[in-house]
Amino acid sequence: MTDLDWTVHPHDPPVQLAEGLWRVEGDLPNMALRRAMTVAALPDGELLIHNAVALDDAGMTWLEGLGKPTWLIVPNGWHRMDCGRFKARYPDLKVVCPPGSRKKIEQKVAVDFTSKDAPIPGGQVTYETVDGVKGIEAVLKVARPCDTTLVFNDLLFNLPHMKGLFGLVYGRLMGNAGGPKITTIGKLFMVKDKAALRAHLQRLAETPDLKRLIPGHGRVMEDDPGGILRGLI
Repeated sequence: MTDLDWTVHPHDPPVQLAEGLWRVEGDLPNMALRRAMTVAALPDGELLIHNAVALDDAGMTWLEGLGKPTWLIVPNGWHRMDCGRFKARYPDLKVVCPPGSRKKIEQKVAVDFTSKDAPIPGGQVTYETVDGVKGIEAVLKVARPCDTTLVFNDLLFNLPHMKGLFGLVYGRLMGNAGGPKITTIGKLFMVKDKAALRAHLQRLAETPDLKRLIPGHGRVMEDDPGGILRGLI
């Protein structure tokens, strides 16, 4: 088996969160954490895929029925598992990533743009590098009429308390579960400038019509998303 084999791990059915916006959660091999793919519809029938997850035949038929996969965001160097598979399946995909993650991601797939220069069309969908995190994370904004979503990755978790040793150590003892968090690992390996990150999160909290936050791992947040961002750090 190679990195380009279409390897499917268990995943949930797609969930529509808003007009032209869907999410699919799936398992990670040998890990208690789950991952999530976000799909946004763009003008002219194009699709933007954030954090690609290889789906089963029915799932890929569903995805291709939404439109043409055109943009692929690889959200950081730790979330590369299926990016090469998607590029092989859709050779015309334009690959985008945060600038500080480009070198690591290009070990798996060629990068066309970073979050500093990606010409994503339509105006309603933007991708911006997050301040204070070494350039290795960016946030995707999907704006619909009176309904805006911010899509994060490893900067924002929202894990429930979990059973087992992992749930005890990682979740409870390390304080990484039980609500929206910048995890201990995130603080250690990502956050370089707390003041800059805090200021950027405060600006994002003021996003007009902000309705939800999508984390890299865990539950979607729709209850006071602006307040969550203000209280993260």
